[in-house]
Amino acid sequence: MSGLSTEQERQIRELLAQSQKIAAVKLYRELTGVGLKEAKDAVEIIERGQPVREAVPLQFDIQNSALLEEQIKQLLVRRQKIQAVKLYREVHNCGLKEAKDAVDGIEMQMRTGNYANSSSPPAISNDPFAEDSQRNSRFLASLIAIVLLVIGGVAFFLFAGSGF
Repeated sequence: MSGLSTEQERQIRELLAQSQKIAAVKLYRELTGVGLKEAKDAVEIIERGQPVREAVPLQFDIQNSALLEEQIKQLLVRRQKIQAVKLYREVHNCGLKEAKDAVDGIEMQMRTGNYANSSSPPAISNDPFAEDSQRNSRFLASLIAIVLLVIGGVAFFLFAGSGF
């Protein structure tokens, strides 16, 4: 069944019969320790009268943990933090806060990592506007060049028209 005792499942069914789905989801979370989405899905399955499969926690070895961390880092580099948090939650079957804290920790390691031995800068800058500043600098330089060309063109026509 769901890993719940018969009594626990009866309590959830009673809450559902009383149209207290939120309370049923909360109770399921307290009893099983799963995240909100998992609890909601399980309660909806109970509500339909279907059996709930027991959630089997995934076992990780060091290699799988490193692979997950690398995937999360790649998402962070692409500024897809929400997807990184979702991935962490799916793999670890945990709540939103725990996943966000873990991803924040990985992000902090990326920002403060030792890059002295590396020829490339960190993937995530401490300055959230660093890329925009570089783009803005190029735009500003291009704009100044265009303005100077326009001024030079106007000056040429003025001098050419005055007979110089």
